[in-house]
Amino acid sequence: MLPPLAGLVAVSVGVLTGCAIGLPTPTPTPTASASPTATTPVEVEPTDTPTTVSALPGSALLRVSVTAEADGDEVRLELTFNRAQTNLNAPDAFEAVLDACPNAITSQLELFPGFEPTGVVTSELTMVGDWPEGMTVAIAAGGVVASFGEGRSVAETQDDPGAFGCTVPIVTGPGAAEFTSLLLGDPAVTDRLDLEAQIAHGIFGFESDAGSAVDVRWVDCVVQLSSAAQRLSTQFGWTQPAQWGDGCLIGSDGTV
Repeated sequence: MLPPLAGLVAVSVGVLTGCAIGLPTPTPTPTASASPTATTPVEVEPTDTPTTVSALPGSALLRVSVTAEADGDEVRLELTFNRAQTNLNAPDAFEAVLDACPNAITSQLELFPGFEPTGVVTSELTMVGDWPEGMTVAIAAGGVVASFGEGRSVAETQDDPGAFGCTVPIVTGPGAAEFTSLLLGDPAVTDRLDLEAQIAHGIFGFESDAGSAVDVRWVDCVVQLSSAAQRLSTQFGWTQPAQWGDGCLIGSDGTV
C-alpha cells in the first residue's frame, strides 16, 4: 500500500506548484493604466487671529478696545472706564478737572442753570503695538461738560475762553494715560441719580482727530459693558459702535 500513496502525493504537489504537469506558463496581458487627472489646488483663506480681551474688572463701568491702523503700523488701544463717583468719593480727580477747565465749566453751567458740578467719571488708557507716526486720536471720556487727560502723550489742555480745549482730550503718541470727565447734577436730586443720568447721556471710546497727519483705519472694535452699563444702554437707547461710522464709540449721540 505504500507505493500508490507516494504517487498520489506527487501528483497533488504537481497540481499545486505547476511544475510537474507540463502546462504552458501563462503570459500576463498588459492593460492601460489610468492617467492622473490634474486638479485645481484649493486656496484656503488665512484665518485671522481672533481678538481676545481680558475680563472686565468688577469696579469698571465699561471698556472700549480697538486697533488703529495707519501707514503700515498698528496699535491696540484699550480704554477702561471706572464707575462714576461723587466729589466726596473722588476729591482729587474732581478738583483736578475744576482746576484744568474753569472756563469750559463756567460756559456749560450757563447752559444748564440750576446744575452744579457733582462728580466725575475717570478712565485709564493702555496700548500695545507700534504707534503710527503722525497719528493723533480723540478720546470720548464719558461726560460732555469738561474732560482732560494726563500722560506723556496727551496734548496739553487749552481752556481759553470760548475755546474747546476741554471738550475732547487728544492723544498724540504711545504711553499710558488717564482721563477725567466732569459730571453735573441737580442739588435737589440725590447724587446717585444725578450721576446715573449724566452717564446715560455720555459718550465713551475713540474717534478720529481732525488734526491727525495720517488717516486712521479702525478695526476689531470691542465694547464690554457691566450690568449697570448694559441697563443704561438698553434704557436710553445708546448708539452702538457700528452706527457711529467712525472710531469705536458707544453712548448717547445727543447732548446732556
